[in-house]
Amino acid sequence: MSAILLPYTHACFVCGASNPHGLQLKFRAEHGEIRADFHPQPHHAGYKGMIHGGIIATALDEAMFWAAAYIRKRFYVSVELNVRYLKKVEVGRSYLLVARFVGEKKKVCVTEGELRNAEGELCATAGGRYFPMRDEDVPLGLEDFCADPNTLSPMEFFQRSG
Repeated sequence: MSAILLPYTHACFVCGASNPHGLQLKFRAEHGEIRADFHPQPHHAGYKGMIHGGIIATALDEAMFWAAAYIRKRFYVSVELNVRYLKKVEVGRSYLLVARFVGEKKKVCVTEGELRNAEGELCATAGGRYFPMRDEDVPLGLEDFCADPNTLSPMEFFQRSG
């Protein structure tokens, strides 16, 4: 099974291709999970050489959002995020974000995520809860997404049935 590349926007701090200060992550659905390669830069640091915990939480939050959005084909807002930091995350190293859809309780999607270093060691784990947005409340239009024929069409999220 090959990976399915997920849509991304121009301006988003996490996935925005045109945001020079953002993370510019490209998410993919692969093996029943959402994954992204993460290469933190010096401007993402808190302490010298160490990535700020808020940046790590943000990356995990976005990965877990996609775990819910990809399965349910709709947009969500975060309502709860819990992160446990296990190892330092350093500038100049490569990491892998992984997120999974766990289930749904009273409309709220439950997800879990993790950040692993190149050696496969856990650096952070997370759990999240995401509430579905009404289609008319999603503050994005097709023009906000990058036109990329290699990704899943954002139309699937705007024209879902039910």
